[in-house]
Order: sequence, then structure tokens, then C-alpha cells
Amino acid sequence: MKNLITILFTSLLCLSANAYASGTDKVAADEAWNKIQHGALLVDVRTPKEFQSGHIEGAVNIPHTEITKKIAELEKNKEREIVLYCRSGKRAGKALEALKQLGYQHVVNAGGYRDLLEHAPKG
Repeated sequence: MKNLITILFTSLLCLSANAYASGTDKVAADEAWNKIQHGALLVDVRTPKEFQSGHIEGAVNIPHTEITKKIAELEKNKEREIVLYCRSGKRAGKALEALKQLGYQHVVNAGGYRDLLEHAPKG
């Protein structure tokens, strides 16, 4: 019984730490737009088909499965701000982790496409 409690507690602790770590790089739509307006590279990590069906003006499309291969072609400066988005934020989160492993430190997950559109600056 003690072993079961220890395993459950350890699992819960690991899940909490993982949730905290992934949550620190996700930003609200308003903050994402602020970064975009100040020159951040905006990357849509959805599929090309999703991108063609609608995307945020100025975004480049690099599917999350290709991000590690193609990001250096687009942005060699690992200090530049990069804002990622997808449909819900899940693929953007995966792309964010991949970019962090490559040394890109100023990367944020802006979440979903529709949420960003709804919070787009007026004017």
C-alpha cells in the first residue's frame, strides 16, 4: 500500500511539474499580438492544407513535424522572438519544445488560430 501511495504521489508530482513547465511558454492572445507587432516571427505550425484554408497575415507555414528541419532556413538568429500557433495550441507546444532544444530561447505558444483572430488588434 505504501508503494502504491509513493508511486501515485511521484506521478502526480511529475505531472504537475510538466504542466507548470509547458504552461510558462504559453501566452495570452493579447501578449502574442504585442510580440507580433514588435517584429516577432509568426509561425503557423498547422498543415499546409489548414494554412491555405486561412491564416494570420504575415505568418509563415512550417508544419510542426518539419520545424526542426526548416526553421534555420527561415531564422538563423536564435535570439529573435518567435510566436507559434496552430489550431488549439497542442502542435505549437510540440514545436516550441523542439525549437528550445535547438537553442531558440524566445519562443512562445500563442495557442489557437481562431483565438488569435478573435483578439486581433483593431485598426
